[in-house]
Amino acid sequence: MPRLPLQILLAITLLVAAGYFWRPQTAGTPDVQTTQRQRELPQTYLQRVRAWSFDEQGRLTDIVEAKQLEQFPRRNLSLISQPRYYAHSGDDKTWSASAARGRGDDRRNRLLLRKDVVLVHDQSGTRLDTHALDIDLDQQVATSDRRVTVVQGNNRTVADGIEVRMEDETIIMKPNVESIYAQLP
Repeated sequence: MPRLPLQILLAITLLVAAGYFWRPQTAGTPDVQTTQRQRELPQTYLQRVRAWSFDEQGRLTDIVEAKQLEQFPRRNLSLISQPRYYAHSGDDKTWSASAARGRGDDRRNRLLLRKDVVLVHDQSGTRLDTHALDIDLDQQVATSDRRVTVVQGNNRTVADGIEVRMEDETIIMKPNVESIYAQLP
């Protein structure tokens, strides 16, 4: 048999055998870097979120809304886009909070609002503006160690921090408080 046809036949046989036995697959166990990246990915994505919380007597205590939520269960953390928080107490006193972004700390049951934070007492219209506000969802207490501006009507108060006890409707100012009060006509 001539040499060239034998070489071609051998090459074709090798290609067919390689195609038959070669089965490319991804690795069953990822490498260390891939495993790390997978741990950092959110496990749940939610769009247009609304969650209600009730006390033991069945009364509404708070509502949390968001445009988008990404949940990281391994870190007990949720990243929130455009969060809104509504706190309710038994006698219909309500507070509303909003921010550009936030985090939910599931371990400590806290909502951490960041960037363009606004907290409003809905009945009196008192408005609090700051860059960061931490809300303890169990106690309904909001705190900030950043510069805070509180506006009620024409009155304006600025402080280096604040604690708001929403259920008691109490605002406690931190140091360096400056106020401008407008007299009533």
